[in-house]
Amino acid sequence: MVIGMRTHRTLVLVILTLLVAPRAAVAPHAQGSGSLRLYIARHGETDWNVQHRLQGWTDTPLDETGKKQAVALAESLKGVRIDAIYSSTLMRSRDTAQTVAGTTLTVKSLDGLRERNYGHFQGGSDTAPDYVRRMNTWDDRLDDGESLNQLLARTRESLQQIRREHPTGNVLVVAHRITNQMVLRALLDLTPEQTLKITQDNDEVYLVEFDPGAKPRLWKLVREKNLGDL
Repeated sequence: MVIGMRTHRTLVLVILTLLVAPRAAVAPHAQGSGSLRLYIARHGETDWNVQHRLQGWTDTPLDETGKKQAVALAESLKGVRIDAIYSSTLMRSRDTAQTVAGTTLTVKSLDGLRERNYGHFQGGSDTAPDYVRRMNTWDDRLDDGESLNQLLARTRESLQQIRREHPTGNVLVVAHRITNQMVLRALLDLTPEQTLKITQDNDEVYLVEFDPGAKPRLWKLVREKNLGDL
């Protein structure tokens, strides 16, 4: 099932449902000549995700659910000829990416794809009042951490590198919740307000398509538990 909806500027959001035959449906026309398909995945779940702790640059491993989510991501992409895989340098991202890569591809890890540095909030609760008050202020470095504007800047640099190295083909990027907000803002020219509304679960995947002469298109993989998104 495919449902289309027009949003701000030229962005067209299309929800792609993959329930019965994910190999056939995951990427229509993904092998098109001169086209670039960027699959934007979030790493699998960690214990700190469950505990609502801010991970940031803390190198936490996948939990058992996260490992299963990484396998599910690999299964969902089996119908796609992946040309390159990028991750952050944090193990939760690298291990998720490596599960997809298997023994046939090499994962390239970039510092610029790391999660936001939360400074002294790192390791604390993501519901702490002072953090919640400041988290969406774009120029707030959280004292000794990193602002959203700084995160956006390094994310842009990573995307520029990825697109230089792979101007066409199918590329998987496995990063983090807030980092992926910045990825989508950079790719789709979103406003700050639109960017902060993006909520990507640990097992969710976006696809951004770039075809010559066409505006970029955004797709989202919807699993059975997310049927309410439709």
